Amino acid sequence: AFTGREPDQNRFDFDPPDLDSWAVRGSWNPTAEWSLQASYADVTGPEQLEPDENDRKLSASAIHTRRIGPDGWWSTTLAWGRKTNDHDESKDGWLLESAFSPDDRWTVFARAERIETDELVPGVGGGHGDLYTVAKASIGAVHDWRVADNVRFGLGALYSVNRVPAALEPLYGGDPDGGMIFMRIKVQ
Repeated sequence: AFTGREPDQNRFDFDPPDLDSWAVRGSWNPTAEWSLQASYADVTGPEQLEPDENDRKLSASAIHTRRIGPDGWWSTTLAWGRKTNDHDESKDGWLLESAFSPDDRWTVFARAERIETDELVPGVGGGHGDLYTVAKASIGAVHDWRVADNVRFGLGALYSVNRVPAALEPLYGGDPDGGMIFMRIKVQ
């Protein structure tokens, strides 16, 4: 059980727990390489602007991870989620991502995701607008260096391509692409 509503904007005035929502998750590892999960949540009034709207959420995912050589691995995830409101309007999201690490220094990764949302453009008179499907695909790599026995420092980069429907292109400047350079610290 948990509080379904998002916290208010006063972050240091903690809201008392309401425990008006609940969730359940089941997972199964049929082999050492496979992990499967499914979940359901009933969330009471999650949005401050629509406190009388409740959500039901479903998710399912499968992860396959395989060792390659003494230090390498390859892992792929397929995930799906659905959010349904009180008006039985459902929005789906999909994700497929994969990462390949031939050794303990390099990781190459790719990700594709597609979601349905009505929260990109406000509706007439406020609230949620029309339902749109947007997508994003990314590819990148990261190189790690050992800086201590249990610590690695990594530098990486990725490139992303975004796809929005024609009705949103004027707001987003077409289908925007983007890149990112990042660093990370991994404690193992």
